[in-house]
Amino acid sequence: MADALAERVRNYILDGTDQDLRRLLSISEVSAEMARAAFRRVGVQQGWNAIDCGCGPIGGLAVMAEMVGPAGRVVGVDFNQAAVQQARTVVSALELGNVEVVAGDLHELDTAALGCPFDLAYTRLFMVHQADPVRTLRRIADLLRPGAWLVAQEPLPSPPPRSHPHLEALSGYWDLMYELLDRAGVPSGAFEELPRSARQAGLEVAGMSGYFLTMDPAVGFEVHAASLAAARERATQLGIAADTIDDLVRDIRAAKDDPYEWVSSPFFLDLTLRKPAAA
Repeated sequence: MADALAERVRNYILDGTDQDLRRLLSISEVSAEMARAAFRRVGVQQGWNAIDCGCGPIGGLAVMAEMVGPAGRVVGVDFNQAAVQQARTVVSALELGNVEVVAGDLHELDTAALGCPFDLAYTRLFMVHQADPVRTLRRIADLLRPGAWLVAQEPLPSPPPRSHPHLEALSGYWDLMYELLDRAGVPSGAFEELPRSARQAGLEVAGMSGYFLTMDPAVGFEVHAASLAAARERATQLGIAADTIDDLVRDIRAAKDDPYEWVSSPFFLDLTLRKPAAA
C-alpha cells in the first residue's frame, strides 16, 4: 500500500501546474520515510485517531492515512485557508477517505469539533513558526489522550543544508530563512530548545535524534530555491532586500545544471514526545 500511495503522490506532483503546490508536495514526498519511521517507533496502529498540525497542502496526511488504515481517522489543521483548499483537493485526488482537513488556528479550534482525543499528533515545519512554543505544545498536549504521542520533526538553524560539491548559496539561503523568522517574531533559540519547551508543556521526551535527508540534486536544489522564492513577498515586507533573495534563488537553481552528487535537506531535530499516562 505504501508503494502505491507514494506513486500516486509522485504522479500528482508531476501533473500539477501550481509551482508552490508542487514544491510543498515534493517536500512531503522527500520526507515521507522520515515520518513513517517515526510513526513506526511509537507503534502507530490501525484504527488510531491522528492529527497533523499545520498540514499545508498535504504534510504528513498521506503517510498517516496509510498507517492508521481505513478504520482510523486523520485530521489535518492549517491556519491558511488557501492551503486547506489545496489539501482537500489533494486528499480527494489521492482518495484518502479517512482524512479530513480543517481550517483554523490550532490554538482556538473547538476540541469537540476536532474529534479529540487523538492517539498521535505530528508537526513538521510547524513549530519553527510559533512565537510561543510552550503554549503551542501545551495546546497539542490538550488534544491528546493520556499516554498518546507527539512526533515533532523541525529543522534547526544550524547546520544549513549541504551539497557535494559545496554550494555557498545554500548557507546564505538558510541564514536568510532564519533571519526572516527572527524578524517575524519567532524567539531566538526556540528551535534548539524544543525539548525543554516540551517538558515545560508537560510532555515527556521519549526519544531524540537528528539527521539530514539527501536528495537528487535536480529535486533538492529546486525545493530549496522554490522555498526561498515562496518567502520573497513576506521577506521584503520585513525589510530583507529583494535583490538578495533573487540572487540566491538564481544561484541555487543554476546548480541544477552543474555536476553535483547530492544535496541535503536542513538538519532536522526529530523528537518523540509523549503525554504522561493518567495516574
